Amino acid sequence: MAHKILIVDDSPVVRLILQDMLEALGHQIVGQAETAAGAIKAFREAKHDLVLLDISLPDRDGLSVLRDMREIDPSARVIIVTGNAQKKLREQVMEMKALGVLQKPFDAKELCAQLDQIDETISPRPA
Repeated sequence: MAHKILIVDDSPVVRLILQDMLEALGHQIVGQAETAAGAIKAFREAKHDLVLLDISLPDRDGLSVLRDMREIDPSARVIIVTGNAQKKLREQVMEMKALGVLQKPFDAKELCAQLDQIDETISPRPA
């Protein structure tokens, strides 16, 4: 299933890599942000059904951004993107009901597997 995706990462290179990978897999990028403030603004404005959210942003951490997104839309679909492999972080992310954790550095196979897992476990959101 093709997704409309909002990418949130402070690195322009990571955003570009994710965009290229996702578009190659048939997904549409509907917005990008590099800060927490930009993420919340784009989350409110972009017509997305999935968010890829970096855990480390320059103005706030990704978990606090996820909390804000949940207040705006309790059914928000979010995958956390991180270079931190600590078990405690994964547990926090899953407690907040993120759909998964995409570990940096990542490749197309890992990204595709995450998206396939989402497609298998949840039904499509209404347009």
